[in-house]
Amino acid sequence: MIGVTDMADLKSLGKFEQGALVAGALTFILSLFPYYLRASFDGGNAVPGLDFSSGTSAWTSYATLGMLLVLVATALVAVRAFAKDALPDGVPWNLVVLATAGLGTLLLILRALTVGGGSGVSVGPGWSGWLLFITSIALTAFAALSFKGSGEEVPWKGAGEKPAV
Repeated sequence: MIGVTDMADLKSLGKFEQGALVAGALTFILSLFPYYLRASFDGGNAVPGLDFSSGTSAWTSYATLGMLLVLVATALVAVRAFAKDALPDGVPWNLVVLATAGLGTLLLILRALTVGGGSGVSVGPGWSGWLLFITSIALTAFAALSFKGSGEEVPWKGAGEKPAV
């Protein structure tokens, strides 16, 4: 059983782990605002006076998968920081965090930038979408720096080499 004295505190973590935890938390908070995607309609000459705009959070379509991947990456950083013994040894966890955060970030950005609009409808990232891009990219960058600093080897390195006899 883990006692209170066995747990790491936030100040004892490395700066990359601290940055990843903060970026992951901010990404989650920003995902809840209904301004990830903004759609606006201008009636123009066809329907004068009919103008409206609407928004949605990041929990729609495949951006949901992106958010889940970002949350998994953040949770892995937290588990590695506060309960390292809970994870099995021999797995390059920093690489797993980097891949998970990177794929989640890519899905979030692609979803916001590839949404199509119809005639007279403009769709694109809203203010929380742009901030969410920044925080999820920051999470991925902190994960990359943590991986680089960890000295972990990629699993496929040396896979094509012949074993020494």
